[in-house]
Amino acid sequence: MKLLKVFVVLFSTTLFACTQQSAPETSNYRGERLVIEAEATPGLIDAEFVLKINGQTVIRDRTEPFGGSSQSFSGSYRGQQVMARATAVQKFFSAYTMIDVFINGEHVDTLTV
Repeated sequence: MKLLKVFVVLFSTTLFACTQQSAPETSNYRGERLVIEAEATPGLIDAEFVLKINGQTVIRDRTEPFGGSSQSFSGSYRGQQVMARATAVQKFFSAYTMIDVFINGEHVDTLTV
């Protein structure tokens, strides 16, 4: 019985991983200093994606369960169109997500989660 409980705990912790965050990146966009952060919270078959600019949540969306290795999300910041393109990168011994952030179509920064 005790072995079953240990298995259930280990199995559930592998299914529901913790939130992964990028390091805050400082960028300049048209003379304005922006601090950009991204978070990804894995779920069972999808993930919640959050993008923040200067502490304000700009995008909060869920990934498509079978949407491929690259997906785009959109939102707005101070009336300007924000688009984030998240790309899953798989290397030999590591895996990470690269997030390109665009404001009004202009590339502002690239984050790594």
